Amino acid sequence: MSEDDDTTTAEASLRRAVEQLCGDGSGDASEAAREAVQAFAGGSGKAWTPEQETQIRAMVEQIRKLRDLNRPGGGSWWRRRREWKARERLVDMMMASGPELLNEAELRTWKSHAMVELLLKFTDTAMKQDDAVETLARIEALNVVTYADYQQARKSLAEEKAAAV
Repeated sequence: MSEDDDTTTAEASLRRAVEQLCGDGSGDASEAAREAVQAFAGGSGKAWTPEQETQIRAMVEQIRKLRDLNRPGGGSWWRRRREWKARERLVDMMMASGPELLNEAELRTWKSHAMVELLLKFTDTAMKQDDAVETLARIEALNVVTYADYQQARKSLAEEKAAAV
């Protein structure tokens, strides 16, 4: 299956999810949305080897675990220790696989989080047609973001935040 076929499948899943979200609620929009997220999350724009894909997925999972342990409100000694161990494992993974795979893992984590936030907006209410068009445009834009774009946006936001303080 080529990359164009993967993109077509992802777009078809996404369109079905959005149509069901803005429809009368007769379909299972949550399942269609889940398929769309998985289809878009799988594509990275670069052909990675199966070993690299495995390493990237392991790093994504480790990043998620570390962020979960690092969230506010959990100051117990055991939690800080687990966070420290998770951070060590992530550094070990990065040292073994290199910065390019870590960058891809960080980008995939961000894209996944952004996709979930976008779709969560419509969990309680049906989408209007304008919402569907906007959502499709935002998801398509999200899908083409590269690591360089992501880093530039983070840098711009940090500069804006520093200037506001």
